[in-house]
Amino acid sequence: MTVSGGDIIAFAKKYLGTPYEWGGNSLSSGVDCSGLVQQVYKKFGINVSRTTYDQIGEGKAVKMNQLQPGDMVFFDTNPKVSGPDHVGLYIGGGKFIHAPRPGSSVKISDLGDNYYAPIFMGGRRVSGIEGGGVSDWGDSGPEGNPKLAPEELAASYGWAYGFLQAIPELKKLFTSAVSETWSADMFTAKLRDTKWYQENSDVMRKATAEKTTDPATYNAKLEAAKIQIRVIAAQMGAIIPEGKLDSISESAMITGMDDALIKDTLGQYVEFVNGTLNGQAGAFERNMYDFAYQQGIDLNRDTVKTQAQLVARGIATEQDFKAQIVKQASSTYPNYAAQLEAGQTMMQIANPYIQLMSKDLELPTAQLNLKDPLIRQALNGVNKDGKPVGMDAVTFRTLIRNDPRWASTDNARNDTMTQGLKILKDMGLR
Repeated sequence: MTVSGGDIIAFAKKYLGTPYEWGGNSLSSGVDCSGLVQQVYKKFGINVSRTTYDQIGEGKAVKMNQLQPGDMVFFDTNPKVSGPDHVGLYIGGGKFIHAPRPGSSVKISDLGDNYYAPIFMGGRRVSGIEGGGVSDWGDSGPEGNPKLAPEELAASYGWAYGFLQAIPELKKLFTSAVSETWSADMFTAKLRDTKWYQENSDVMRKATAEKTTDPATYNAKLEAAKIQIRVIAAQMGAIIPEGKLDSISESAMITGMDDALIKDTLGQYVEFVNGTLNGQAGAFERNMYDFAYQQGIDLNRDTVKTQAQLVARGIATEQDFKAQIVKQASSTYPNYAAQLEAGQTMMQIANPYIQLMSKDLELPTAQLNLKDPLIRQALNGVNKDGKPVGMDAVTFRTLIRNDPRWASTDNARNDTMTQGLKILKDMGLR
């Protein structure tokens, strides 16, 4: 015994407005998509499984252009999970009845809709339902093949009708496909010859299509991209200018940028905030100032920022900038170039002078550095032949005792007293 697909649909329409309830089986109080299909079929003595994933394996496959009232239609609304996750009942005229989602209710939708057309997976016809032959989409086309509605034809090509209409070049191509009844393979071949296809990557093509056909999903992805951009920018120390976040995020999303390319884009926005760099750029700034101090070199703030931007973009490394500082130190202290190239710093080279000066002048070593005139004199001392060499300890201590700071030290007072006692002893007065 068979039942009419028309009767099935007439019965299903009685429950338009029934609230969606996940896992629901009641046509009056609440159903989900597969529950609606199961309970409508059950009324006519047709038994199908409870879930969408099982229902798609029942009955026989039906192409979109062969759908008849009462057939099941399946969709993939979640691309992250393989297989169908939504089902409805075809009612004819390119429309279907279904229970869409939480917060909605049983309703009628169009297969050619910009949302449903791209995610249509196929139809199934279970035994016991009267039907077969040509679809009710329209008159037969050439050679007895059904002539598809434009929306359906676009879906059969793998694209949403609304998107093909939104791109002038593709609209012209699709018009030819409709009038000449191209096969899917022929349409794909022609599409690949278009300027739009050749100038856009696969990621960009998909993103552009999604922006037109499913703006809600596209905008959700854009918001996620913005969060990613903000996080990476904060880590880098990049300050994104007002109004630039949207364009940078959208560009990153539709071109499929990885973290390296995102950093290359954001690197140009590494800037000072209250006089200093932040994030990874701030760490680079501190490291460079410390290294330059150890080499006795002064750094220009703009130079540091420029180098920080290059490092952030992956164009240069911290070691590259250190090599520049070493080269500058070698130029400033040419007699120590070999030691600097070997990995020593000028502070290490000057350390014996600093320790001696600290002891004699009773100063903390932290207060002494390569800028001190005595240290500079010691490092740039020359021998009797005029060749630049480090000053010997005896000469350096004489230099220290001629420094104005020496007179106020306990060492100087003790030295004076010692010298005085010696003089008195030499005079026989002690």
